[in-house]
Amino acid sequence: MVDRLADPLLSGVYGGEAANLSVRAVLPRFAEMERTHGSLGKAMLASRRKMSSARKPAPALFTSLKNGMQSLAQTIVSRLRPDALLTSTPVLAVQQQREAGGWIVSAGLKSDQFDAVVVALPGPAAANVLHITNAELSRELGAIQYSSSITVALGYDDQVRRSLPPGFGFLVPRSEGKRLLAATFVHNKFPHRAPPDRALLRCFFAGSNAESVWPYSDDQIIGIVRNELQNILGLRAEPLFARVYKWKSAMAQYGVGHLERLERIQQLRQQLPGLALAGNAYRGIGVPDCVRSGRDAAIALLKRTA
Repeated sequence: MVDRLADPLLSGVYGGEAANLSVRAVLPRFAEMERTHGSLGKAMLASRRKMSSARKPAPALFTSLKNGMQSLAQTIVSRLRPDALLTSTPVLAVQQQREAGGWIVSAGLKSDQFDAVVVALPGPAAANVLHITNAELSRELGAIQYSSSITVALGYDDQVRRSLPPGFGFLVPRSEGKRLLAATFVHNKFPHRAPPDRALLRCFFAGSNAESVWPYSDDQIIGIVRNELQNILGLRAEPLFARVYKWKSAMAQYGVGHLERLERIQQLRQQLPGLALAGNAYRGIGVPDCVRSGRDAAIALLKRTA
């Protein structure tokens, strides 16, 4: 079960190996179900009975933004004042003003003062900018591990689309000895992202698999993907196009002890009034998790400054 289902599923979501992840951190609902029902099997049966009695229409299995994920950031930016934005300028430090109160954010060649600050960065980046303010908090943030990922998009014609199996894609157990971790049939999962006579496949490397091919050229990576798609799907057709996207240290790894680390981070953060933390380093790596994290951080600071 772990090798053929749990590990491929968690690898596809978190880019890590199931053996190295904390169940309580990455699957809290499953941990609670096992605790309250004695086993996941019993919990699933109880949940199924409850769903049958409710008779509510099932929500869509997958959802996304129609015009791509970048539309989320673009919409937010369009609603902000231009003078409130400072882009293409790396933040060097976020420092607490202990006597005067407030915070100093040093970015590029200038520094600005703020009543409160939300640090919405990956753990290691947050550690760097907060090192001067609190070295212990910086160490805890820097200890949150991240893995890299590579996605390869391949476009095909209608003949390939009709030859592919039904469904949203496939996961690849590590025991199969492949480098790919998963592939998505985007034209099925999100139909609006491909014309009706085209197939769009998105293939995924993560963790040690991504690191093993990271130094390769785009053409070499595409060659690996095409070879493994041929072995798995029998797909030999030349793609109409292929694109490679690399994301270095992008996926937070919630290892064993992650929740205990979050408790220590929370205790240290509470000693720094006017500071909030948000992002994928804490309690969820998905976009909805990050949105919730940012909203909670903003609400907490607004309550404090009201």
